[in-house]
Amino acid sequence: MDNQAFQTDDDRRHQSPYIINNNRYQPRPFNNDNLVEVNSRAKLLKNPTFFKKLSIFFVILAILFFIVMVIFIFLYSKYKPKICTSQECLRTASNFLSSINYSVDPCDNFYKFVCGKWSEEHPNHGWWNSFSSFTTITEKIAIASMNILSEDIDIDNDPEALKKSKDFYESCIDVDTIDDLGIATMYPFLVKMNLPIIPNFMTAKDKSKIQFNWMLTDALAKQILLMDIFIGVAVGPNIFNGSQNVLYIGQIYQTSPLPSPFKKTRKRIVRQDGNKDKTAAKQLARTANVNIITNLMNEIILNETGQVAAEDLLEEAANVIIEISDYMDEIVTNTTDPDQQEDDTYALTVDNLQHEIDDYIKTPNPAFLTTYLSYLFNNTNITIDTKSDLLFVTKLDVLFMKMIIDYLSELPDVNIELYMWWSSVYAMIFNTSSDIAEYITKQLNLFSGNTDSLVRSRSLECTLLINNYMGYATSYALADRSFQNVTKPKVENMIYEIKNAFLSSVKDLTWIDAKTKSAILEKAEEMITFIGYPNWLFEKGKLDKYYKEIIIKPDTYLENMVNVIVAHTKENLNSLRKKHKRDWYSEPIEVNAFNSFSDNAINVPMAILNFPVYHLGLEALNYGSIGSILGHELIHGFDNLGRKHDKYGNFMQWWTNQTIESFENLTDCFVKQYENFTIPGVEGHVNGKSTLSENIADNGGLNQAFKAYTNYLNKYGEDLKLPGFENYNNHQLFFIAYTSVWCETTSAKDLEDQFKYDEHCPNLIRVLGTLQNSDDFANKFECPKGSPMNPMKKCKIW
Repeated sequence: MDNQAFQTDDDRRHQSPYIINNNRYQPRPFNNDNLVEVNSRAKLLKNPTFFKKLSIFFVILAILFFIVMVIFIFLYSKYKPKICTSQECLRTASNFLSSINYSVDPCDNFYKFVCGKWSEEHPNHGWWNSFSSFTTITEKIAIASMNILSEDIDIDNDPEALKKSKDFYESCIDVDTIDDLGIATMYPFLVKMNLPIIPNFMTAKDKSKIQFNWMLTDALAKQILLMDIFIGVAVGPNIFNGSQNVLYIGQIYQTSPLPSPFKKTRKRIVRQDGNKDKTAAKQLARTANVNIITNLMNEIILNETGQVAAEDLLEEAANVIIEISDYMDEIVTNTTDPDQQEDDTYALTVDNLQHEIDDYIKTPNPAFLTTYLSYLFNNTNITIDTKSDLLFVTKLDVLFMKMIIDYLSELPDVNIELYMWWSSVYAMIFNTSSDIAEYITKQLNLFSGNTDSLVRSRSLECTLLINNYMGYATSYALADRSFQNVTKPKVENMIYEIKNAFLSSVKDLTWIDAKTKSAILEKAEEMITFIGYPNWLFEKGKLDKYYKEIIIKPDTYLENMVNVIVAHTKENLNSLRKKHKRDWYSEPIEVNAFNSFSDNAINVPMAILNFPVYHLGLEALNYGSIGSILGHELIHGFDNLGRKHDKYGNFMQWWTNQTIESFENLTDCFVKQYENFTIPGVEGHVNGKSTLSENIADNGGLNQAFKAYTNYLNKYGEDLKLPGFENYNNHQLFFIAYTSVWCETTSAKDLEDQFKYDEHCPNLIRVLGTLQNSDDFANKFECPKGSPMNPMKKCKIW
């Protein structure tokens, strides 16, 4: 192509005066337009006005140039992205950059976009079943706690409670002493629960002559191990009048808090509904149980008598235990309704409940409840009045007790004693020697097919245990004293802004009638928040008083755990009839947040207020992460469960029928949406009904946090830019921070368990479900209508 055809005037002005033609230079034709007459130049040189005007022209030009440069610099400095370079921002940016997968379109799968590389950078090293942002905090707290607990006791400065926690830790890591004590360490507790060291089933020549008071042992098991064997009891706030504590009785639901791998495995044994071959699974469970029972029972008999038990008698005992256990599971299944509502709860006197039970069972036992409750409240300051004291139950609770009492009335006492003996041993024996613990773990792994057991050091296990049993003591050592004056006010303000956003949103909703709307606004205003740690934690003597009743020794591991349980159980039983006050629901080092329906209160422990959930550097990020969690807890007060508790926490209908009907119609959308979620390579899907409460809170919490942040921007203007994310605006960073909190490394097996047993969806689905319903997200990321992250149909309540 002829290049000259594309020459511009400017090109031609700067050509050489010679042109190339046939490899010979020829002069370029002259152009008179480029010449100035000599006479004209002479005249100009003689004219001083010309130079004056020319000088003025250049001065003005220079001034204009200067002004333009000043304006340019001003505008550049004003509109150039202002980047946050604080340590918090740099840390957050690094965290995001290590997880984001830029090859994924945010409008296709936002979770994979934000968390696509999370697992590469955050492999699960075997300490936890799954590894998430929350786990990173738990791990940091565990390591910090371990460092504190492993320090020598400071006799002069450590409060008594902290000294006790250090002694407790010492008893836990002292495996040599634990092994020396062996299984005999649980014998004193068997005796305290009115149980023999070796069950009479194994020693009695005439089993029919054995008499056994199962009610006494059941009550003692509750006092000593906090365990429900045949009857479930608990003291808690009256759901109809939260100002007073009352007694609930009925179905068994509480397993002992003593460490044991039995709990998770038993859950899988009982709930075989998802198994393709129930018969095979049940037979496998039976075989595993027979092996464990016979071997451990023989170990105890050998330890106590020096003799090996007869195999046929051991197997017979195991079969009796399993038969009773299977029947108990059947009763539990027949008296459990996943859809049972709190409004099924009612109160009746001890005498009236006794009459109901007697009318059902074949062999009436008129003194059953009176006797059982007298045993339960022995060593407390409570005396039960059978004519005036109320027991709170559901119809299924009453049916459960009728069936249990009727069943037990037909069983030989020696069989009941054997089952209760094994239940108690079952709770304690894992904590008696390392050989026993290793054997149990191995057997349960063979049964469950679990080849990925957690690999934790003994010191880590002990740290987690102490944090669970004496959390306030370690919180005292870990807490930042400046928290109350620095972090707490900021979180309080964020909650205030989110609550205001919610109040504003409620006023605009059309599905709520005026009467209900007014009541909802009142409840939101009345909702209180506990943040960080209780004020009394650093008040002189208060922490020691809290743990005053607990006796701890540095060389009695199992006894120490039981002493903690006994003290807390006694305190709970003694709270019957006392006025219930709104208070902390959890300990400060728990990495979670809670909504207590009975208190109409949100608990935000100090542990969750850590990076990468808080202190992210920009409010866009903080509102997206911890703000959405705070919003989640706020919305729990108005989900399908929380909406049934009024502003005082009392269970009652305080919404109109019309609004309830509208609400339930809206919830159907969420149930259907979430039940359609599956995960490739994972068997099962989300249960839309059992996860409904959490899904409503997830969606509403995100919406209110986003609205609160938008209000923040209107007040204070744009946030700074995050380094490395200059192309993302504040609202987009909000959603990146929201999603980043839920990044997780997990396994298909754990996801399947979550589908079956958890009221929460897997994190991946929590993010996708919530963002798919968010118009704000779709708008800020400009996702096309109908794209995966912006479906045509959306669900919304709050």
